[in-house]
Amino acid sequence: MSLENTPPTTPPNPFQAGSIPPTPTPTAPGQPAVNSEPAQPALTQANPYAGPAGQPLAQGPSGPNAFSVIAPGAWRGAVASAGIGYGAAFVVALLTVALTGLLTGWEMFSAGWLVSGPVQLVAMATFGQLGASTEVDYIISFAASVTVGVLPLLVFAALLVGSYLSSRFVGRGVWQGSSVLILSAVSGLTLAIGVTVLAAVLPVRFPDLQLDIPVGSTSAASVGSFLGALVIGFTVSYVARLQATDGWSRLLARATWLPWGTVRIASLHLGAFIAVLAVVLAILTPLSEADEYVGVLPVFLLTFAINAVVIGMLGAFSADLSDLDRVLASLGGASNEQTKQNLSVFSEGITGYIWLIVLLALILAVAASLLLAVRRNRVRPAPLSWLATIATYLVFGLVLQLLGSALVTASMTAPENASASGTFGPAAWTFLIFALWGAAIEALTRFVAPVILAYATPGAIGALVKLSGQERLLPVVPTAPLAPVRTVAAGAALPETEVAYGIDPITGYPVTTDVTAAGQPGAVPLPFATSTMSPATAKRVKIGAIIVGAAALLIIAASVAGGIVRSSVFGPQNVATAYLDALEKGNASTALKLLGSSADAGDGLLSNEIFGLATDRIEDAAISDITITEDVAQIEVHFKQGGVSDSAVLKLTRTSTDWLVADNWSILNAEPGQIDVYVPTRLGDVELEANGLSIGTTKDDGLTLPAFPGTYEVAIPATDYFEESSVTYVVSGLLGGYGEFESSDDAFTANPTAEYEAAALAAVNTLITTCLAEGEAASDDCPNMGYISSYYSNVVYTLVTAPDLTVDLSYEDGGLTVSSDTYGVVNMEYDVDYGFSTEIRHETTENYLTISAEVNVVDGEVVVTSLY
Repeated sequence: MSLENTPPTTPPNPFQAGSIPPTPTPTAPGQPAVNSEPAQPALTQANPYAGPAGQPLAQGPSGPNAFSVIAPGAWRGAVASAGIGYGAAFVVALLTVALTGLLTGWEMFSAGWLVSGPVQLVAMATFGQLGASTEVDYIISFAASVTVGVLPLLVFAALLVGSYLSSRFVGRGVWQGSSVLILSAVSGLTLAIGVTVLAAVLPVRFPDLQLDIPVGSTSAASVGSFLGALVIGFTVSYVARLQATDGWSRLLARATWLPWGTVRIASLHLGAFIAVLAVVLAILTPLSEADEYVGVLPVFLLTFAINAVVIGMLGAFSADLSDLDRVLASLGGASNEQTKQNLSVFSEGITGYIWLIVLLALILAVAASLLLAVRRNRVRPAPLSWLATIATYLVFGLVLQLLGSALVTASMTAPENASASGTFGPAAWTFLIFALWGAAIEALTRFVAPVILAYATPGAIGALVKLSGQERLLPVVPTAPLAPVRTVAAGAALPETEVAYGIDPITGYPVTTDVTAAGQPGAVPLPFATSTMSPATAKRVKIGAIIVGAAALLIIAASVAGGIVRSSVFGPQNVATAYLDALEKGNASTALKLLGSSADAGDGLLSNEIFGLATDRIEDAAISDITITEDVAQIEVHFKQGGVSDSAVLKLTRTSTDWLVADNWSILNAEPGQIDVYVPTRLGDVELEANGLSIGTTKDDGLTLPAFPGTYEVAIPATDYFEESSVTYVVSGLLGGYGEFESSDDAFTANPTAEYEAAALAAVNTLITTCLAEGEAASDDCPNMGYISSYYSNVVYTLVTAPDLTVDLSYEDGGLTVSSDTYGVVNMEYDVDYGFSTEIRHETTENYLTISAEVNVVDGEVVVTSLY
């Protein structure tokens, strides 16, 4: 019995295909029989291997074997069907390559790709892996290869359809089962040889890439492509040939235990889901921030759609690079990315719009339950139907898990042998998720679908009947419950209504005598009602269904709205936008709050007054790409500064979440830049200003100032001895860094004032006067005023002519050099005693006075610091 809809001890349903034909219900004279059909002549087909009288052809001593009875045309048809299937796949692959080339601007394509590209796609459609290799002989010699295995589903579908249709209608007339096997094997072998040979002789080449590392020919010809094409060709051809003969009906008769109805509903359910998401992806991808993937849509559109379906059904897309990380670690390297990542509706950073896919999944699940309920034709489902539905969806999950996956393998022979592989696609437990959906759909079919269908219009019921593949619905008595099998005998009293009733002699169900079964040509579908519950129970079920449905819709709506609010209102892009806006407007305090920086507003150049007057702040900032992994977001920003375009990647971290949706983000990698200010040593510690505001005092001839991106003028205010000096600094970029001089000639200077020069002359003149008064006691810090011997005493200097002094800038910033342009004249009187005479002589001589002094400001006083 069927696992999906046959109850225990229930007789065959006369309205289902393959069941016992129903016995016509007796009708009144002159009335047409209910569900009567015109007699059809028996269809016969001439046996091409029988004689004119229908007798078998004369045979030799031994009967014909399976090979001898196959006509030459059948052999040619088997080969031709494989060629037609390959041709259909090649045409679709050619269109795919051409469209991909147009969308990518033919950057990676050459004319040869229009032939070799489709050939390789067909080979990949038979489970071949596209492989490329290279050999490099530079310093060290090594060889490397990379293979990519992914199924181009459009090409795969074209191959299946082309092979099926060609096998169905080419070479018909073979009846023997063994002959069908032989011809199907010929088709499969022909397809396998064609796929493999063409892929091997027409590899893809990269003549225009101009890579430093030469890449050899790339081909998908392999043992995998040969075996895949052989199995595909044989299986499709065998099924098509069986359907062209009576072998298919015999096969179905032996497999009545399989839930074909559930398989049909599940395929419609998941096929519609994939088709809708494929259309949505094809429309939205060019309009979204992921427009760089438009070029690969012709090849991978259905693959992307399958993974979107898996995510929408609460599964996950998985990227597993753990094997690659292991190999890199063995070679002394390491990957900076997570080795295994899963993307689902529960992943951090998922936008609320993804939950719309979940909503679509729920709607389609309800629709599938309605189709399944109609398909079961009002027959109470057996307990084994749970197993049938769960197993069906589990198998479909496995199939989609295979079709939506991709495998990348890399290997290298030097400096040591190493290989690694990575997988992308639905997570390994996807089939279990689909099994749970099968259980949910079975529950909906049993407990929710009957309530919904009871209120469906005849037009809706008719559409469901056609989609479900059910031929007709059992009639239902509008005012009386269905009688259990064999409990209502023919002629028993029926409820008094205006409708005439009869008893089906096969099923024992009461039937009306004036209705045409739904599903028949021109029939009006009957209302779908369930009368297995009392009115009170039905009312409670109805109210419960409404409450559950409303709660589910409320949860979905809240999830979608919460996701949208979380991503749009509390997303990291809003923090980044606010930060960029603060930088553009010169709002330092707001920018500091968004950074979570340890710096305080007002430190250095971080006040609103100073930053607001800075020039060349960033402008025209725009966010171009957002990537969120767990609690870390990366946002690519493009902006201009000083008329020059620039870009940076801001990293943000989620610090907390309030009320489930209000995420708090802080910028990680952007700090205020810093300007290192150095002043001339002779100036000492001076106070610095920017825009007329004090920004700090130097210490040890320098000061570090934090600053946001912009151009700043830092000045040393004028004093009694030095003029004002300023330098322009530029802080560039969003991620901090060091400020630079706007010009390479910029530097603080210590330009002396006239008062400083006069004070320097006065200091030197004071030194000369002091030294003259000291006589022989004059120190080494005095200018040269004449030769003094140890025999001299009572030395007295008298200035006869003062030297002309000139003030110049010293070689050290902040200092002055005072030197004599003309000699001064000094009269020196002294007593001399050489020791060999008792006479002390008094002598007088004139000496020249010269001076070269270094004058500086020390502790606010102008002093002579050295003599030359």
